[in-house]
Amino acid sequence: MTDAAAVQDRLEAIAADLPPQLRTAARFVLKEPASIALYPLRELAGRAGVSPATLVRLAGQLGFASYKAFRDVMRDGLHSAAARYSSGARRLQERPRRGGAQSVWRAACDLHAAQLAELSQTIPGAAVEAAARRVAAARTVYVLGLRANHAAALYFHYVLRTFRRDAVLLAGGYGTLIDALDGIGPDDLLVAISYEPYARDAVRLVRHARRAGAQLLALTDGPWSPIAGDADQVFLVPTAGASFYQTMIPTLAVLEALVAFLVRNGGQPLVDKVEAEFRRREEFGVYWQDGEDG
Repeated sequence: MTDAAAVQDRLEAIAADLPPQLRTAARFVLKEPASIALYPLRELAGRAGVSPATLVRLAGQLGFASYKAFRDVMRDGLHSAAARYSSGARRLQERPRRGGAQSVWRAACDLHAAQLAELSQTIPGAAVEAAARRVAAARTVYVLGLRANHAAALYFHYVLRTFRRDAVLLAGGYGTLIDALDGIGPDDLLVAISYEPYARDAVRLVRHARRAGAQLLALTDGPWSPIAGDADQVFLVPTAGASFYQTMIPTLAVLEALVAFLVRNGGQPLVDKVEAEFRRREEFGVYWQDGEDG
């Protein structure tokens, strides 16, 4: 069996008939197939709630000669975005429709609640606060998130700008990405968000910033991510979504926590900046007021 999608199809077919521990492992693989490629065996077993030996037995049950062969097939599946996303969309359509709309909605909420609970255990609060101190100390904060990651980067930049007018969003319009990094140096910080499949321009910009001596805070999905290796600080964030696509909810949780620490540690000067910014918006009439004509 040499195709990740075929492995998942096989698991769905046999999961109900497996012994309890193997069934637990199979359901974890079906829920988070990318984790097989992203985490070492012992850590993965802990996340799945089974022993490492159980995952090895599951690989054998699927016909693999070793756990490594199983992992390599799942890892190869990550590198074909077309196969991965189309397979995810197909599997979503083929799921039994028991429970109707409420079942789908509850499953999505349960998945993200579990991810956030896991995130609070795998990333210490002290690490998030340390990252916020990096942001606060930087001369200029550059924020990078391309393609699907742009929404999270845009949110972080938008909120940051309420008290950090020097924050720069690397948006990529008109082929000017590299122009926006002109002058970046050792006193600056790049906050980069990138998950598999990694946008080529995101990797290139990260490497350019590192060559210039800038600090790097990376939000990504594994230690082998091309933006993780040289980072000053890395947050490994789950991305398995309730649909066929990656979720941004855990990423947004990390970014919101960064903002919370920045505000918490910013003192009265930060409060004054926030007040001045929202007063400026009110004076300009940015927000709707009751009683206005349409």
